[in-house]
Amino acid sequence: MVSDEHQFPAIDSKTSKGLTLAIKVFFSIFAILTPLMMILMVWFTLASNSIKFEIKILIVVLAILVIGLFVWLLMVQIREKSTTKIIRVTVDKTGIHHYSNQGLVKSIQYSQLMPNPENGEYDIFIYLDQSDTDMDLCFYVFDDAVNKVVRKALFIEGDIVIINGNSLKKHFLKGISLFRPDLKIAPGVLDLYNLKKNL
Repeated sequence: MVSDEHQFPAIDSKTSKGLTLAIKVFFSIFAILTPLMMILMVWFTLASNSIKFEIKILIVVLAILVIGLFVWLLMVQIREKSTTKIIRVTVDKTGIHHYSNQGLVKSIQYSQLMPNPENGEYDIFIYLDQSDTDMDLCFYVFDDAVNKVVRKALFIEGDIVIINGNSLKKHFLKGISLFRPDLKIAPGVLDLYNLKKNL
């Protein structure tokens, strides 16, 4: 008989260092230029004799608010740098796992998945909120904090750009079909990820 490793090989996330760098450079330039442009706008406004005093005050207050927002965002970014950064995601025979340089950060195991407690038709489905355009792959797990089964969405998280996120989700769905055949996957999910009903 074929072992689980051969039947269901683990796959890792693929990252794009170039795209990650381009996004970081773009946002860094934006974060530097916006406050500088606000300072220049205030300087030109205050130097102008044709602008009313009330408008000058309004522009100064607006500039202070925008610069304050950027300083706050910078502080949040610096604080986040000290926290754990997810650099790799793996889907294997036990579930989906997010890793940092120090090791495992969080994991969703197939054994943690629960049936729909609301007597819904499907246990794994795509939730489309009317206020949100994103399609989230959803499932149910038991949350110890609230002591009940809750709906969760599967996010492929990472502090670098992951270019095979859909492949990871598809492999996770294959794992659910293989290791948790008791859970019902919505046909729309199977269609979206181009999977057959009985893998």
